[in-house]
Amino acid sequence: MAALERALTALGPFGLYQRYNLVLLCLPNLLAAMYSLNYVFVADQVPFRCVVPECEAVSEASYSDNVTSWLPPGQCSRPAPLPDLPPSADFCSELNYHPNDTVACEHVVYENLDTTYSEFDLGCRGWLRTLVGTVRNAALPLALLLTGYVSDGYGRRTAFCIMSGCAGALGVVKSFSVSYPMYLAVEFFEAALGYGFNSAGYVMMVELARPSQRAYFACSTGIAYGLGGVLFAWIAWRVPAWRSLLRVIHVPALLLPLYWLLIDESARWMHAKGDAEGTARVIRKAARWNKVQVDEELMKELAKESETAKEEAESEGNAWLSLVKSRVLMWRMTACSWCWICTTFVYYGLTINSVSLSGNKYTNFALNMGMEIVASLILMMSLEKFGRKRSIFAAFLLCGVACVIPYFVAHTRAGFGLFFVGKLAITFAFNSVYVYTSELFPTRVRSSALAACSLVGRLGSVLAPQTQLLGLYVQALLYGGGSLSAALLVLLIPETRRAALPTSLRGAEDMRRRQRTPTPPPPPVAMRQNTVESET
Repeated sequence: MAALERALTALGPFGLYQRYNLVLLCLPNLLAAMYSLNYVFVADQVPFRCVVPECEAVSEASYSDNVTSWLPPGQCSRPAPLPDLPPSADFCSELNYHPNDTVACEHVVYENLDTTYSEFDLGCRGWLRTLVGTVRNAALPLALLLTGYVSDGYGRRTAFCIMSGCAGALGVVKSFSVSYPMYLAVEFFEAALGYGFNSAGYVMMVELARPSQRAYFACSTGIAYGLGGVLFAWIAWRVPAWRSLLRVIHVPALLLPLYWLLIDESARWMHAKGDAEGTARVIRKAARWNKVQVDEELMKELAKESETAKEEAESEGNAWLSLVKSRVLMWRMTACSWCWICTTFVYYGLTINSVSLSGNKYTNFALNMGMEIVASLILMMSLEKFGRKRSIFAAFLLCGVACVIPYFVAHTRAGFGLFFVGKLAITFAFNSVYVYTSELFPTRVRSSALAACSLVGRLGSVLAPQTQLLGLYVQALLYGGGSLSAALLVLLIPETRRAALPTSLRGAEDMRRRQRTPTPPPPPVAMRQNTVESET
């Protein structure tokens, strides 16, 4: 689609139209971080202890009661009372309880009721707390299927507006949950119906950018996501009550469907669908905003090209069936899917475990999300200078080493620092994989292919919350092994730096063939000089 590429190039590298869309599409990423990870604080652990019925009434028990201060906190059993005590014995004295025998707690009392963990009485059922993250991530495959279907079938803007509205509405409903099963159910549906707005917006951004700018656009989304995480840590600190916290962060998403009036549909998507009129309208509008002249001959060629694209789409039939029949693209999708599994597993595992580090949990989470910003800035410089393959390979390799070493280092500060190095590296890999995957597949199935790889990859995010129940050395083995295997697999995928986005299945298949074609040597100096003189 040479005419489309020339038309988009003629708009200029980074004019007012591109800046306007970039800012608008980055803003939702502030909210995306809060929605993806709010359970880290909403379902966080709260200190608790057993209620001692010999000493206190269940309804009047207080966590800080000095009468039972000798009880160990965070345990679901308590010392058994000694038998045959006289009626006047002080049952609240530690001396009147067995030093070794214990009995199960019938009731527990919490330090506060600020999270679902305490309000729904999960103190002695810790696995239910980690189940929240697993349930949310288990819904993401459905979310990504819906995103790909709506985005490729009805438009990127349509998918963004519908799903952002669902995210806001269901998030508010979740804040009114009256039971733990209701909370889990709404968490699932919020993720399934609302998660995809971020992916739809990302695809719009990638398709708007010129080849040399795609890494910069991805960098901006990563910075916005990191800032959203830092902002969320501050909001969670200021609004500790989980119901109020959910309402504060989800109400703004109710305004995102207004983007239908603020942004245009992707010109690439309309062109691939054969909508010549819509494509021309967006190109002309962008040209006016950027104050550049539209070449009418080019617009006529663009219209003919759009008709040709429509005919090719009709002749190919179902693009997904053609993709499945392609060995090259199916292998590429398999490799990308494994990289996604490893990335999401390590990324969410390290993020969730960050609040368990020593120190203030809000500060640790903010520092953890701050790595998103640093990784995005490094991504901006690395992807264009060194290419996708080498940059992602190095990130996975560094993450694998950084995740394993802390468990064999006695120095606490060294282990703490390496933890954040690993988080920085996996964040870089996560943001880069988004860019890389979207560049490897043709326009007609780009959103669906990205969604499919991310869908399979969510297996890692489903398992990640359960790593809190594993030993430290097992976590090191899983994080390190996953990162290193993904690093090796990246080497088998073609480079896409500064390559035009493939528009057809054949174009996507030919990427490796074009990469292997040797570049002709430059002409001798004398010949180049003669050429310049003749042109002059």
